[in-house]
Amino acid sequence: MKTLCSKISNLIKGYIARNERNRTSVLNDGTSIVRPFSYALIIFLMVSIVFVFFWNMIVTDFFNRFGFVFFINGLPNFFTIIQKMIVQVNWSYFDKVVQPLIETIKISIIGTLGGAIIAIPFAIIASQNIMGKSRIPNAVKFFLSIVRTFPTLVYALIFSFIFDYGTFIGVLATIIFTFSIITKMMYEIIEAIDMGAFIAIEATGATKLQAFRAAVVPQILGRFYSVVLYNFEINLRASAILGFVNAGGIGIIMNDQMALMKYGNVAVIVLALLAVVIVVQNLSQYLRRRLS
Repeated sequence: MKTLCSKISNLIKGYIARNERNRTSVLNDGTSIVRPFSYALIIFLMVSIVFVFFWNMIVTDFFNRFGFVFFINGLPNFFTIIQKMIVQVNWSYFDKVVQPLIETIKISIIGTLGGAIIAIPFAIIASQNIMGKSRIPNAVKFFLSIVRTFPTLVYALIFSFIFDYGTFIGVLATIIFTFSIITKMMYEIIEAIDMGAFIAIEATGATKLQAFRAAVVPQILGRFYSVVLYNFEINLRASAILGFVNAGGIGIIMNDQMALMKYGNVAVIVLALLAVVIVVQNLSQYLRRRLS
């Protein structure tokens, strides 16, 4: 056993030595330069292993249970639905789409603003460079990891059992999702800033909050606005499916029309939502460029 381990160890050491020789270049003046080690092959192998694992767990399991013929026979159904949406498009249904669409936009706006406001203090106390040696940031980060575990739809479903159905649970679910994402993104931004000004202001006798307002806020304000706008885009898309758990918005009528197989009406709903998403995305990108 020791001989085997020794051979493996010598093999690894030999590979490392050969790799280092291949990465070493000698200049005209005799100086040796070693290029940084590339982890591309290791990353490729790790990604391949993960891909093969999940392919075997999900795709192979599907074909073992249902068979390849089932997959091939079911695939045309997708194109059949798309064809019906195009051929049967019912523009007269647009009048019934406007109000739920406005409701979806309201859910996104209120949820994004509410989550962003709550995220500000949590992002501050989650930043290790602001809190020093305190253990509070670790506790907050652990709490955020738990909150981010569940998607918006799961929170909406949970709240539906507590507060019954309606737009209110959609807003609550969006607020929690936005809070968890913005808090994580902002404390990572705060931990990456230059702390020189913060330390200097704090050394003059200012409190952490005063030093944060004077030294940190100017550095992160533009990126905070950009993060909020980006989350608004995400929430607008996510709020469209909240209706599937009766959490308000355009998803309710989409779910109903899909169940009734009125694909012409579904086409109008999808196109209306797509138009709003494109407008919001372009506006958000414009504002982010101006703020950055």
